[in-house]
Amino acid sequence: MVHDVRFKCCNTFKTKKTGRLRVSCPTCHKETSRRICPECSAELPYTWGQQKEHVISIIGAKESGKSHYIAVLLDKIMKQMSLNFKCSLQALNDETIHRYREDFYNPIYKRKETLNVTLSGRTNDMVKKPLLYNLSFYGKDFWGRKKISSVITLAFFDTAGEDLNNEDTMSTVNKYIYNSSGIILLLDPLQFTDVREYLKRGSSIPQQNTDPYEILTRTINIIHKGQDIPAQKLIDIPLAVTLSKLDALNNADIMFDESSVVKHPSPHIAKGSLQEKEFPLIYQEIRTFLTNFGGSNFVSLAESKFQKHSFFGISALGKSPQGTNKIDVVNPHRVEDPFLWLLSKNKILK
Repeated sequence: MVHDVRFKCCNTFKTKKTGRLRVSCPTCHKETSRRICPECSAELPYTWGQQKEHVISIIGAKESGKSHYIAVLLDKIMKQMSLNFKCSLQALNDETIHRYREDFYNPIYKRKETLNVTLSGRTNDMVKKPLLYNLSFYGKDFWGRKKISSVITLAFFDTAGEDLNNEDTMSTVNKYIYNSSGIILLLDPLQFTDVREYLKRGSSIPQQNTDPYEILTRTINIIHKGQDIPAQKLIDIPLAVTLSKLDALNNADIMFDESSVVKHPSPHIAKGSLQEKEFPLIYQEIRTFLTNFGGSNFVSLAESKFQKHSFFGISALGKSPQGTNKIDVVNPHRVEDPFLWLLSKNKILK
């Protein structure tokens, strides 16, 4: 017999905090430390309920680069941020280890191939499940002995773009959005009509997908409904609006020239600490870009509805594959910026 401790459904990311690591199984009354979701029957991580859980929702229209962003961000955290920020990232279950290796890391870093489009959560249950990690920060105590100063649980969701095209689907498939500690909303600059008009003279332009304004509107609606927030109250979930695929704009100097801060490498990891002065500079550059190229209403919506918000610009791969699924080299640019900003807004980094 399997002895289960039944906690709240993992879709709500709320657990029964008993303060005990072992409790009585409600079925057979024997002691157990295993924790099972009562609705989806998935086993919860051994850390669940022992420390602060942070859900990072990564959303955006179809082909905005969400899966590529997750792949390179986690690699960046493990290989660079971990040393310079004195932290470590630990997968919390075999499912996370396997999914990241097979669905994210191996295609990009070993086979040098672009990732397939994420399937809808209506047809693929795996999309509803997060990649779960412990992020541990360590240092030394008063006597110089090594100690773990803080540990948080991170849950990363890779949302199918088509699941954001309908509010009803979002409210059932993407419940985690309104329980998030932070939202990274990826915007493909090639989806803005004014940018497409400017670049179409000789450039390969992808087909147009869902308007980012519509996705942001639906996100705001389900947060208000899910958290029962009055219309006049600001949303307190930090929102990192992130312009993806900056490399697609490299030959368009009217958008970002070489003096732009967003074109320079991110300094945070290299210096091992948050460089706070960077955030308002990047904010202003991306905000100006959005307002200049048809995104004024989007900017106004983000600024008027979210108490904490910022704008960022990144490139997950560093270079867009042209007419092929093969990647020459993976050279991510500023992918850590939105994530570090969210950590700071949740008082994890100072």
